[in-house]
Amino acid sequence: MITFLLTVFLATTLLLALLTYTLYCYEESNQAGKPLGPFLALAGKTALRSIASEMAILLLHPLGLWPRLWKEPTGGRDLVVLVHGLFHNQSAWILFRRWMQAQGFATVCFSYASWNSGWDETVAGLRKDLESLLAAHPDREVHLVGHSMGGLLLWSALAGLHDSSRIKSLVTMGTPFAGSKLSPFALSSLGRYLGYQGETVRAVTRLPLPSHVRRLALHSPADNMVLPNAALRCKAPGWEEMTTRPVSHVAMLHSREVFREVRRWISTENASEGSRTAAQDLA
Repeated sequence: MITFLLTVFLATTLLLALLTYTLYCYEESNQAGKPLGPFLALAGKTALRSIASEMAILLLHPLGLWPRLWKEPTGGRDLVVLVHGLFHNQSAWILFRRWMQAQGFATVCFSYASWNSGWDETVAGLRKDLESLLAAHPDREVHLVGHSMGGLLLWSALAGLHDSSRIKSLVTMGTPFAGSKLSPFALSSLGRYLGYQGETVRAVTRLPLPSHVRRLALHSPADNMVLPNAALRCKAPGWEEMTTRPVSHVAMLHSREVFREVRRWISTENASEGSRTAAQDLA
C-alpha cells in the first residue's frame, strides 16, 4: 500500500510538471514568435526543482491545518504577512518564514479556502485578518508578501483597508496580474476568477493603493503556471518590477534568490524609514 501511494504521489507530480511545462513551451514560443529551443532549455533547467517543490508542498500540506502554528507572530520587530497561492496553505511558507525570522522579522501566515469560496468573501476575510493584526500590534510596521493569487488578494484587501498607515510595502511573487490561460482547469475553485484578461483581474488591478506603500512585482521567465508569462507583468502605476533567475512558479517559495529580493525590498524600506527619522531628529 505504501509503495502504491508513493508511486501515485510521484506520478502525479511528474505528470503536473510535464503538462504545465509542455503548455509553457507552446504558449511562450507562440507569444514570442521564436523556436521552441530556448523555452525547452528553460523548462529543462527548472523542471527538476519544480517537481521537488511540488512534492514538498504536498508532503507539508497537513502542517498548514493547524492555524496556531502560523498566525502568532514570534520574535522580531516589524511584521511580515505572508499569503499563499491557490490550492496551498500556510505550510507553503515554511522556508520563507524561517529565513525571515533569521533576518529579525516576525512573520504571520494568513490562509483562505481555495474551494467553494467567492472572491469578495475571501478578500473580506483577509482584510479582517489584517485589521485584527494591526489592532493587536499597534506599535509595529507591517510588510505584505503574496505568492501567486495571494498577491491579488492582498492588493484587494489593502485597497479597502480603513487605516493602512503602518503598512509599508507589498511584494508579489509570480502573481497573475492579467490572469492565466490555465484558469479553466481550476474548476470550481477560486482559480475560476483568474481567467486570462478576465473581469476580476482587471477590476483588481484598477484598485487604487495607498501612495506610501512601496510595491514590487517579482516574476520568473520560466513560470509554468501563469500563461502567457506576459500576464505576470504589472502595468498599474506605482509598481516596480523585477525578473528573477529562471525558477518555476511553485519553486519561488523555496528559492533563496527570490527570498533575498523580497528581503532587500523590505530592508530598503526600513533603511529609508531610519534615514528619514534620523534627518528629522537632526532637524
